[in-house]
Formats: sequence, structure tokens, C-alpha cells
Amino acid sequence: MNEVYLMLLLPVGCGLLGFLIKRLRNEMGFLGFIVTFYFALRIFLIFHNKTFAYSIASIAGIDFRIYADNLTRFILLFNSVFALLILLYSIITMRKSRGEDVYQLYLGLTLSGANGVVLSGNLFLMLIFWNMLVFALYGILLVGKKESVNAARKALTIVGVSDFILMLGIIIVYTIAGSANFPAEPLLSLNNGVMISAYMLLLVGAIAKAGAMPLHTWIPEAARVVPASTMAFIPACIDKLLGIYFLVRISYYLFDITQSLPVRMTLMSIGAITIVFAVMMALIQKEAMRLLSFHAVSQVGYMVLGIGTGIPLAVAGGLFHMINNAIYKMCLFLCAGSVEYRARTSELDHLGGLGTKMPLTMLCFLIAAFAISGVPPFNGFYSKWMIYQGIIELYKETNLWIIFLVAAMFGSVLTLASFLKMLHSLFLGERPKELDKVREVRFGMIVPPLILAFLCIIFGIFAEQIPLARLIYPSLPFFKIEPIGFWSAGLTTVLMLLGILIGLIIFIFGTALKPRKSKVFVGGEVLDTEEARITGPNFYSSVHNIDMLEKTYRFGEEGAFDFYNYLQGIFGGFGTLFREVINKFFVLVYNAFANIIISLGYVFSAVHNGELPGYLGWIFLGAIFIFILLAL
Repeated sequence: MNEVYLMLLLPVGCGLLGFLIKRLRNEMGFLGFIVTFYFALRIFLIFHNKTFAYSIASIAGIDFRIYADNLTRFILLFNSVFALLILLYSIITMRKSRGEDVYQLYLGLTLSGANGVVLSGNLFLMLIFWNMLVFALYGILLVGKKESVNAARKALTIVGVSDFILMLGIIIVYTIAGSANFPAEPLLSLNNGVMISAYMLLLVGAIAKAGAMPLHTWIPEAARVVPASTMAFIPACIDKLLGIYFLVRISYYLFDITQSLPVRMTLMSIGAITIVFAVMMALIQKEAMRLLSFHAVSQVGYMVLGIGTGIPLAVAGGLFHMINNAIYKMCLFLCAGSVEYRARTSELDHLGGLGTKMPLTMLCFLIAAFAISGVPPFNGFYSKWMIYQGIIELYKETNLWIIFLVAAMFGSVLTLASFLKMLHSLFLGERPKELDKVREVRFGMIVPPLILAFLCIIFGIFAEQIPLARLIYPSLPFFKIEPIGFWSAGLTTVLMLLGILIGLIIFIFGTALKPRKSKVFVGGEVLDTEEARITGPNFYSSVHNIDMLEKTYRFGEEGAFDFYNYLQGIFGGFGTLFREVINKFFVLVYNAFANIIISLGYVFSAVHNGELPGYLGWIFLGAIFIFILLAL
């Protein structure tokens, strides 16, 4: 199909043309992304409930083939939609920024690589595009502040090592099964140690791409130094789509993890730990982008947890949460980026009171914050609800189901708490005087968050009718998915709107019309307004100071739980060891060679004594030696 090749070539091709013809950079980027979106939409509409597969090459018995089904078509569609929104946003924000000339090229390379991963029907072909994304990730992370090189190096190391592990898993699968194509017919069974090892190696690649613990640490590091559009596109969106897409592929299209409770328990444990630990780290952050980055990690836990249950409803919930997370997390990063763009800072202690200055940004942020916190009737609630119901069904197989349920619900509570803090820090509370001239961002920057916020509402209220019926359920044809429990999105929406209306009435007549200002005294002296201002991070400062948690947070902030630090230490140790060994080896070789030369010198000095009979004897012996060689 020509559409497939164009979806692989157009984004990076137009990005390259824009890089070469700088005056047409935005036009070429927009052309490549909008045409890619057109072809993605075309494939989505034409190939509903259909599959197609064809080989593009066969090398050494390996069939490099393209494959598309219902799962492929909706991932392709969202890849192109999200990329187009990021392009529109970045046209303004990246203007006159460091690395502006290559930014859209890396965006195009990322979209081409992402489409290639999704369209691959062979693990080896997928690995090629997977590594193409590693190159794109390293390049796009370099486009930021001067310190971004450290974040890019860290991402390259963690993702690169995980990709090497992924490659080993692919080789094992090909060696044992004789094929690297998927879907596998029949599915591979996890009934021996070798196959379980192969699945676990593939799993490392999936969770590293998705950003689950402990392979997540490059994400908070990158949040410090890269633009908001990069964070919204890579770790919050594309990586989640591809990582969870691959997890679903290997778990239900290549292997059958429903047959192995230990494997599923491993997945669920990774998910639960990721949810709790990442959200607790988010709770104490004082920088907006870093706080959101930990939530980007935490939300992966819900997806892994749902997919790991093996319960059809929860698997569908995990896949649904993948799309929901990409929508609201992208919206949150773009809103925070808009605040940083206007206020010139993302430090929560230096922000506040911007709700009246940036009302549309605040509205989008509020909707996305409710969605990620699992507040009904927004989309995040529905996918979490499906995962909760699936976890409860696990009572038939294990008594540990309650632990996973508590972890998931506890994560939602802490998520809501941290976003209340962030909402207060950015838009509510008292505004610093230096932010009085802040205004709403331009049209091109506010449109993407508005579209994403709208999707948060639509995918929540009409979850059954639109995303589940048309996207998620058709992607899992091997499951018979039956909703558990009762949930009425329409009734909940009406009750929520009624509650908001009552709250607004109470606020207007009880507080807004009669504001009261009080002086703050310390030691009998009146503090000025700025000194008395209570920032969002102050709300949860006591959490950081709890004895046990304080030590855990300190260890975490110092890198005790950072996989990269251990990896760096191990390779650094090996490097030091080998350096010393190699140095000593060359010293020994040098000394041995020097001793041989010195000994030969003594011999030749003794032989060449300067007397004529001695030289004549050597000439005679040389002639005899040459004669013997000629005779042979």
C-alpha cells in the first residue's frame, strides 16, 4: 500500500526539506504532518475490522513484513493527531530557541519511527524502527537548555541498554519459534524457563519505552531542561503509546500470559510499585515540569497493572488508559509550558494567581487535572474504573488482589492531592507582583490544549459509545468483554454540573463579593504581601518531613533508586578495571620488548667485535644460509 510507505517517509522527508529550506520550515512540517494524518484517518476508516499483511523483504529467512489490524489503525491515528497538535504548539514556543532549526526534523523522525513500529509485523523490523526512535529521542532531547546534554545521554544509556536486552529476547523467540512474526499462530506458551526468560527480556523493552519503574529516571531529568512540547510529545504521549502497544502485542498477540499467574503477578507488581512510588515523588516536587514528569511515570503503572491482570475488562481498561493518559498528560504539559512561556519560570514557589490572567489555560489545566485524578465524568475515571473492576475479579485467582486495588486507589488520591497543590500554585492563591503583566497565550498555543481538554470530556461522558466501542474493544477481538458493576456517565455529569453550580453560587455570594484581607504578624511586625504569600508547595511540606518518608525522599533525590546511577557505577568500575589491566599489560609488553632489544644489543655487540676475520666469518655463514634457501 502506498499509504503505508508515505506514512513512513513523509514526516521525516518534509522535516528534512524544512531543515534544508529554512524559510519553508513551518510549511513543510505542517504539510508532512497533515498529509500523514490524512492517510492515518484513511487507514482507520477503510480497514475497520480488517487486517492486511504483506512482505517488503526476506533476508536470511527473516520475513520483514508490514501488518495492520484494529489495534494498529487507532494507534496510527493518534500518533498523527498528537504530532500535529505538538507541531502547531511548537511553531510559536520554539521560535528563536536553541536548536530551532532541527526541532521539526526530529519531530518528523519521531513520527516516522513511531508509525514504523506500529506497522511492523515482524519483531526484527520493529527493532529497526525502535532504534530509529532512540536516535530521534537523543536528538530532540538535545534541543533545550545547555544542560540538556546530560539528560540526553542518560536517556540514550537507559533506553539503549533496554533495547539491547529487547534484542536478546527477539533472538530467543526467533531461535525457538522459528519465526519473529506476530500475531503468532498458535500463541507461544509460557511453560518453561526459556520462554519465560524471552518474555521478560521483551518486557524490559516495553516498560523502558513506556517509562515504568525502574527504567523511568531519564524522564524527570529531561523535564528540567527540555521544552514543554518535547515532554508532551515524547514521554507523555508517543513513548506511552508505543510501550503499552508493544506490551499488549507481546502479552496477547505473541505469548499468552493468561496461562501464567506468576508472570501476571510480576506485571501487576511493577504496575503497583510504579503507581505509588512515582506519585509520592510527584507530591513533593516544587517545579511544574518535574512534578508532571513523575505523574507521567505513575500513570504507566495503571496501564501495566490493568494489562497484567489478564482480566478482559481490565486489559481493555489498561489500553483505554493509554489513550486517556496521552490526552490529558499532553494537555497538562502544554498548559504548564504556556505558563512558563509567559511567566518565564516553572518554579511553583514563584507562581500563583494566574487564573484571571490566563483563563483558557486554567480551564484546560483544570479539566486535565480532574481527568488524571480519576474524577468523574472525565476520561481518566472511566479507564481507572475498568481497571478497578478487573482487579476485583482477581479474587478468584489470588488473595493479593486487595493489595493491587489499594495501591491503585491510593495512587488516585495522591494524584488529586498533588494537582490541587499545582492548581493553587499556578492559577489560584495570591499573584506575585512581577506577574501582573502576564496575559493569555496566543491562539496557536491555546488551540491544542483546548482540543485535548475537549477530548477528556467526550472520552469520559461517551466512553462506551466512542472510544471503547470504536477503538478499544475491536483491538482485543480474542476477549469477550463484559462490563462489571453499574455506571451512568449521563447521570454523573448532571450531578457534577449541579454541584459545580451550587459551589459557584456559594463562592460568589459568600466570598467573591465580600473578600476579606488580613494582616500577617510575626513577632509583632507586619509582613509584606510577598513574604506572607502561601505557595502551593507549602501545603505538603509536612509530608516530606515525616521521619520514615523524609529518609526515603532524601535517598530518592540523591539517586539511590536511579537505575542509571547503578549502571554508570558498574560500567565505570569495569572501565577502571580494564584501564588498569590494559595499562599493566602494555607496560609488561613494553618492558619485555625492551629487555629483548637490550639482550640482542649485548649479543650483537659481542659478535661484532670490529675484527676483520670475524666479519669474514659472518659473510661466509650468510652465503651458506642463502645457498641452502635457494636449494630448497
